Amino acid sequence: MRVTAPSERSFTTTARRAQIVRAAIETIAELGLNQASFARIAQRAGLSSTRLISYHFAGKDDLMQAVVDEVFSSAGQYIAPYVLAEPTPSAKLRGFIRGSARYYTEHRRDVVAVRDVWANFRHPDGTPRFGVDAHEPEFEVVARILREGQARGEFREFDPRVVAITLRQALDGLAAFVATDPDLDVESYTSELIALFDRATRA
Repeated sequence: MRVTAPSERSFTTTARRAQIVRAAIETIAELGLNQASFARIAQRAGLSSTRLISYHFAGKDDLMQAVVDEVFSSAGQYIAPYVLAEPTPSAKLRGFIRGSARYYTEHRRDVVAVRDVWANFRHPDGTPRFGVDAHEPEFEVVARILREGQARGEFREFDPRVVAITLRQALDGLAAFVATDPDLDVESYTSELIALFDRATRA
């Protein structure tokens, strides 16, 4: 009799959850949230039954939260090197914008899926399930860059949180265009955003 070690079970569970989340993302991106049933997600994931989804996720709410968490996590890991490689706050801010734009371009289906979930997934009482509070970790990271730039004299005096939130809104606008216009000139759009926030923050 073969006994499965706890670490092996954990690895298998993690891999299965990741497989289901990826299938959910692809299904939502192709068919839309309303058509992304457990049956369709299971089929895309190559699962024999929707019970395998229910085993790993408490319900659709739980799975959609995992979809958003996965996209946010992968975006953060992708963008971080663009920021960390830069020596100054102004360059870090440019790196954050550039990294975000490139993530949207290279992970378009993820962007399409998470935007659909974000806009349409709601609590039973009809209130949105996801809100601006989900961006709080990002706001703090960007605000920290802005505060450092102010301390160094690179940036003028302003409220870092206001600028961080405004930047998120601008990047959301870019994400919306990337999701709907495959012919968008993302590099030109990105250059304009960088120039805009450079002028808005410089001392």
